[in-house]
Amino acid sequence: MKNLSIVLNAVLIVAVGILYVLHFSNSSADSKNLKSVAGEGAVVYINTDSLLTSYNFSRDLNEKFLKKQEDSRTDFNFKAQKLEKEAGEFQYKAQNGGFLSRERAEEAQRKLMAKQQNLQQLDRELSNKLMGEQQANSKRLFDSVTNYLKEYNAAHNYSLILSTTKGGNVLLSQDGLDITQDVIVGLNSRYTAKPE
Repeated sequence: MKNLSIVLNAVLIVAVGILYVLHFSNSSADSKNLKSVAGEGAVVYINTDSLLTSYNFSRDLNEKFLKKQEDSRTDFNFKAQKLEKEAGEFQYKAQNGGFLSRERAEEAQRKLMAKQQNLQQLDRELSNKLMGEQQANSKRLFDSVTNYLKEYNAAHNYSLILSTTKGGNVLLSQDGLDITQDVIVGLNSRYTAKPE
């Protein structure tokens, strides 16, 4: 989710740069074309924090991801506890002369170290898999929102749709320029009609 916010903020930065160039290259003509209230040609914005918490597709993706993450951690923790128990048993045997020979003790220690390395490898693999899935979910979510915004803007003909977050770049705007709720309603209607 942070990746989506980063991507949306990057788009915002590019959009602000474009506005800056347009404003200073031909400010008098462009200022007549931009309207001060939401309507054709207006610059509007969406609060991505609200969008991510209210868009059902986003919530569903997040819930599935958290479930998968929890299942992975539970499985990993079970294996880690099993290894910890084996290490404790090895320690007890080693301290109490439970091995018939030094070679057997060294062999048991090597097996224990190999299991520990395998567990560390499993941890890295699980982390990489979860990170990859989170990135894929962020891309799916971003694609879903931007595809909807293309359809949405065809009916509204805004010049620019920006994104912001709570405490982000948009601190104050005229009423009607925040289209977040309208977009959330549309996204949720589309998602209910045909889940992504």
